[in-house]
Amino acid sequence: MPANKPPSDDLLARAAELRAGGLSWEAVAAKIGRAADTVRRWPTQYPDRWQAVLHAAERRLVSEAGAESVLVLRQLLRSDDEKVRRDAARFLVYLRLELAKLDQKPPAPTSPPLTSDAARLVAFLEGHTDEELEQFIAERERPRPGRVHDQPDDVVRPD
Repeated sequence: MPANKPPSDDLLARAAELRAGGLSWEAVAAKIGRAADTVRRWPTQYPDRWQAVLHAAERRLVSEAGAESVLVLRQLLRSDDEKVRRDAARFLVYLRLELAKLDQKPPAPTSPPLTSDAARLVAFLEGHTDEELEQFIAERERPRPGRVHDQPDDVVRPD
């Protein structure tokens, strides 16, 4: 039996949106026209892709819910009940202050961790001045007692 073709980015994103919105796997499958068992396996078959689209979908969902919440709070500002108006205003001010705190935080570092040898080498080279690198090379070129000169440093001359 041939392997299933991976879902397109758009299809995977649509499924993640539906899941983030609270739909069951069966409901997601019905809406996108795939088998429930197939759709249910996507998070394990394509974990990196799934996590990325699900995270984005959840962020959008929370953002939309936040906007709706602010709308409700603004409507409560027009309430006949003074306590309701006061509490709604207090919470809106609190939200604004929290947003201001977030705006003042420095952005999180976006560079991914170095994983390849080449990337680590580049980081090492960029982290040192030319003079430091020249000294580093000169120290490693010096002959050492008990070592064979034209051999790697870990080769010890036999006695």
